Amino acid sequence: MSIVLKNNAESTQATAISASDIGLAVASGDGAKFASLTGDEYFYLTLTSTGGTTEIVKVTARVGDSMTIVRAQQGTTGQSFAVGSRVEQRVTAGSFEVISGGAYS
Repeated sequence: MSIVLKNNAESTQATAISASDIGLAVASGDGAKFASLTGDEYFYLTLTSTGGTTEIVKVTARVGDSMTIVRAQQGTTGQSFAVGSRVEQRVTAGSFEVISGGAYS
């Protein structure tokens, strides 16, 4: 698996998600701001609620404004997020581990 990075990719959620949902939609037209993926590529997103709750998720597929996600990454817990929550493709501690040849635990 290969991590893909992208500068300044951010949006807001177009739909609410529960703590177990594996799909995420960003604001209309904003999907193109995020990395394009092929094969086994992925990237990390940080979700932030309006109240400040955060969760890191792994994105394994993106089609337009919709993404397939693996929840509760890098020591975070699956949370519910409302419409309008922030979605940002950030470099995380896990990203650095992967880039340096390690595996984040």
